[in-house]
Amino acid sequence: MAKKKSRAAPPPPEIINAGPHQWLPVDVNWDTLTKAERKATVITALRNRDVDTLWSVTEHNMLLYGRGGSHTSEHTLRAYRTGVWKFLQFALPLGWKRLTEYDVDLTVGYLRALERAGVTPGTINSRRSAARALYRALRWAGVLHADPFADTPRAQDHEERWSKREAYSREDVAGLMAVADPDEQLLILLGAHGALRISEMIGLTWERIDLERRTMTITGKGRKTARVHLSGPLHAALSAVPESDRAGYILPWRNPKTVRMLLRALCNLAGVKYQKRQVHGLRHAAATMLLEQTGDLYVVSRHLRHSSISTTETYAKANPKKLVDAIANWDEET
Repeated sequence: MAKKKSRAAPPPPEIINAGPHQWLPVDVNWDTLTKAERKATVITALRNRDVDTLWSVTEHNMLLYGRGGSHTSEHTLRAYRTGVWKFLQFALPLGWKRLTEYDVDLTVGYLRALERAGVTPGTINSRRSAARALYRALRWAGVLHADPFADTPRAQDHEERWSKREAYSREDVAGLMAVADPDEQLLILLGAHGALRISEMIGLTWERIDLERRTMTITGKGRKTARVHLSGPLHAALSAVPESDRAGYILPWRNPKTVRMLLRALCNLAGVKYQKRQVHGLRHAAATMLLEQTGDLYVVSRHLRHSSISTTETYAKANPKKLVDAIANWDEET
């Protein structure tokens, strides 16, 4: 009797660089399902590689039990949705049952595949967080009982945090202002003077602006609300808007991608570097310019609304001008 040849196991898939998934709405009311129905629905989705339903249960679980709850931002949901899609691209071809098991080989293999693809440690950890959200939803659905990512270490970033803080200089900001129209100037000043993040810029409304007191009320990360003082140029730009137009949103753009494309175009027009700065580099500009002007980390921390001044210290390391000047003028006799 001839021996049956053993079939070699297929090699693990690499990260698939497919285009964005065309997300479709899912007609599932997770609140009304029994535990058994919930489990059956998710298992069917795994078997059918139904990414839309798997994201639907993940989103529902995030909004119900996640740290942000029902206040979780659209930006966060978009990032997690992309992360879930990337992980499922990797995991489902290996067999749907592996997602119902405590399979550390699968989760570690995913992170290693990201490393081989040249993904940065920060992005790898973001992808890990999104995949963990999926596993929390699978646990909630009764499909598995433990999260294998609990024993899957985060990617280690050996690059100093301060070295990533690339900011637009005063000259860069002036160059951008010179080629921008009034709406674009407001965008630049909200970032470079107001130190707003991109989601805070496009979500800011006129009802949160107090021109008389020269302040604006910002709800930022973690739904924390703070009062931010307006610089002279930012106050002037806001005051220049006709009173008849002071309703609704400050900026006319609602999509972060549009804002990124706009700032890139302005950088090209002004001859200013955009790479490794992007829109968030405007907020870094606010930090570095204010620190250079005041020399007070506490003032900078308050303006940027940092929960810890240790975060603000990153900007001091990013600008070694004082250290360079001190070394250059060192009194050799002392």
